[in-house]
Amino acid sequence: MDSVLAWMALLARSGEGARRVRREVSRAGSPVAAWQDWARGHPLEAAATSDRAQRQLQSIQQLGAHVVTFHDPRYPVLLAHILDAPPVLYARGTWPKPEGWGRALAVVGTRACSPQGAAWALQAGREWTEAGGRLVSGLARGIDGRAHQGALNGSRGGAQVAVLPCALDAIHPRMHEGLAEAIVARGGLLLTEQPPGVQVERWMFASRNRILTGLAPATVVIQSPARGGSLISARCAFDQDREVFALWQQGMGASWSGNRALVADELAVPVADVNALWRAMAEGARSRQTGSAQGEVVAFPEGCREVWDALNNTRPTTWNKLRKTCEGRTVDLERQVFTLEMLGWIRRLPGRAFLRN
Repeated sequence: MDSVLAWMALLARSGEGARRVRREVSRAGSPVAAWQDWARGHPLEAAATSDRAQRQLQSIQQLGAHVVTFHDPRYPVLLAHILDAPPVLYARGTWPKPEGWGRALAVVGTRACSPQGAAWALQAGREWTEAGGRLVSGLARGIDGRAHQGALNGSRGGAQVAVLPCALDAIHPRMHEGLAEAIVARGGLLLTEQPPGVQVERWMFASRNRILTGLAPATVVIQSPARGGSLISARCAFDQDREVFALWQQGMGASWSGNRALVADELAVPVADVNALWRAMAEGARSRQTGSAQGEVVAFPEGCREVWDALNNTRPTTWNKLRKTCEGRTVDLERQVFTLEMLGWIRRLPGRAFLRN
């Protein structure tokens, strides 16, 4: 039995959780050794459990999917640091490069979203991915689905990850099977901790949320009522020491009361809309860059040299002047400005003027 199958077999035992399995592997020194230790004491159960894991692996291969275990170098670094990181991930689609996970943003919200919430989710999904980021959401109805669709509407539709509560062979909700296929077709990723053949249960939704937020340095709650899964996600992100934002304006109604509670309890930073979210994230990026003890230098983003060359660090350049300077040489001025601002290379001043940092 190889290490991948050993991980799967350990999890295929009845009632075994992620944290306990990882402790067993740590004590034994490897998943194979942990499996052998357990199998010696449970010979009859071991045979049936091993067969179950082998069938699951065959199903994964038939789906054209792959398995990434906790010891795999591809395993996302941020996720590995959460308390109950899943020992095994099942994935279908294009696995991001390591640096791609660092630019991830988790977008969550209610299934029963308002037209304004849906519009903001679409905007967030499209603009974040087009700026070079990676969207992480849960493929649910409402806010999640709109965020995924927003990314697909943009030029980098594959820069997204859908974290599922279900197995890869039983997409939930079924109404989003087409959306899931579109994500994979564009180069995105479907991800879950549930093996093939497992029926989705209610507890899996809350369990999924820790993975969704664990993959990203920041989470934004687009819209949430007083109760809902997005509040669980926000709490997960807060407990994981990630940045948490919530869209909130005075006068919002009951369908936004969860956002209000997150802000009142100081679990999330309030932002008035998606544009304000980008400004808040850019300010955070600048603060981290300035305060880095190691003096790390953020890699200069591709395709942004024209705007950078048109700016300086002493005299502000207005938006109108920037447009004239770059006229005829770029068709994505907004994207360049947005990307440079998000990554902390430039800052926005009153009157829509810009300076290099």
